[in-house]
Amino acid sequence: KGHALSGSCPRFLSEGILMKKFNTACSVVIIFTIAIFLITISQNLVVRSAEVYSFYFNDSGAVSELYTSLSTSEIADGIAEFMNSWHPSEFQIYEDTGYDMQGIFTKEEGANMMQVKKWVDISAILCIVSLILTAAIYWHLIKSDEKARLRSSFKIAMGLSLAAAVGEVIVLLSHQGRAWLANLMGLTPLPEDSQLKIVLGPEFLSMATGFLVLVTFIVFTVCAYLNYRLTKPPRIFY
Repeated sequence: KGHALSGSCPRFLSEGILMKKFNTACSVVIIFTIAIFLITISQNLVVRSAEVYSFYFNDSGAVSELYTSLSTSEIADGIAEFMNSWHPSEFQIYEDTGYDMQGIFTKEEGANMMQVKKWVDISAILCIVSLILTAAIYWHLIKSDEKARLRSSFKIAMGLSLAAAVGEVIVLLSHQGRAWLANLMGLTPLPEDSQLKIVLGPEFLSMATGFLVLVTFIVFTVCAYLNYRLTKPPRIFY
């Protein structure tokens, strides 16, 4: 029996060391999964919301500059429907002219929006994957009584997310930043009188950035509260 016990001790010790190393790795990985989730969920909430487009169209009167009889809500719903669709074959909003259904955007404009949609879908995939990984790591570390690790990792993730959010705002609000982003996404330059530029040009991006800041603040606040509720240390005095 003595030999059996002495043989099992190193095994249990090595398992404990391995679990500690695994938990440490999880606490590092979750920093990045939280940061990715916080940034991508905010992006998707803004880009996929018809209310964002409607607000801008109603405030700016941009739709009145288009060669169309479609209303602001119809244009906004059409763009949001495209952004929320799965693997669309094209980007186009059709208008009934009485003779046929005519698209209001050119092929070049549609191709640009398809590129934007590709990046939006990548953002959505990153959001879902990071959420699943974050939830799994939270479950494991809480079960392993590693709440202190989670609190520390969350604080670092919030700092990283804040830096990324600030960088995102700078890119969207500056001419150089928007040019760099357009090049990164592989967008084709459009003429100044482009229908797409009228409704989703620099002015729209500036307004949408304001929505992004607001949504990001709300998401950060909600997630910080959830983290506090899940990882708060036990109270000694009641």
